[in-house]
Amino acid sequence: MKKVWRILGKILTIGFTLSCACLFIVVLTSAVQKQQELTCQGVKVKIDYESGLAFINEAEVTERLNFLSGESIIGRPLAQIDFHTLEKEIEKNPYVSNAEIFVNGQQTIVVEIVQKRPILRVINNDAVSYYISEKNDRMPVNDNFAVRVPVALGYVATHTNVARDSMVQNTLYNLTGFIEKDVFLRALIDQVYVNENSEFDLIPKTGNHVIRFGNATEGMADKFKRLKIFYHDGLTKTGWYKYSSINLKFDGQVVCEKRDSAQASLPRDNNNQ
Repeated sequence: MKKVWRILGKILTIGFTLSCACLFIVVLTSAVQKQQELTCQGVKVKIDYESGLAFINEAEVTERLNFLSGESIIGRPLAQIDFHTLEKEIEKNPYVSNAEIFVNGQQTIVVEIVQKRPILRVINNDAVSYYISEKNDRMPVNDNFAVRVPVALGYVATHTNVARDSMVQNTLYNLTGFIEKDVFLRALIDQVYVNENSEFDLIPKTGNHVIRFGNATEGMADKFKRLKIFYHDGLTKTGWYKYSSINLKFDGQVVCEKRDSAQASLPRDNNNQ
């Protein structure tokens, strides 16, 4: 008798397990089917305007989503939307650094966008103008929005020598990055001029003089250190308008040219002018 009950118990257990499995499959199938029937109820675009940048707007992004979908994205089944592909396509915009696209609980497609941040504007001898971003990408100038950043002029990306153009841009990027991280230098430097020998002149916002920086691929930190010492210990005593140029090309020195063309050579630690 006990054996019969054991067999019956096993049968009931197997039957219960199979019933649960069938119920799970039915519920899962129903949930999948319901999920596939869900449609997009709206689009919400969030752009990081708090950064102070406004290269793109919500209408442009929504229009791009509709174009990529081949029709209005609102009303389309969510299961048919390739969110990863949409993100990659939105990131092809020259002003977009990153795009995240997802669906919220209201079946609304949310697009979160981080814009590229320019750190330098180039206006070269070919009259070509563009920005260099904080990630060293080239960004086209936007007719609807301009950002105030230092300007690089002269022999930059003239397209006659690709290797040289790339080297000059990388040097400008490193130079600008160094300046941007220093509060004093960021407030001081307004323009950079690149000559035909790839040497750099820095134009300050005040003082009416030129800083002959020379080669910017090496010794950058030391040159800026000498410059800051000179400004602090030198120009604060003589005045900002005594010299027409400040030359940092020579190791351990700051060589200045007075407005009457007389020369003054200043060692790194010399506080007397």
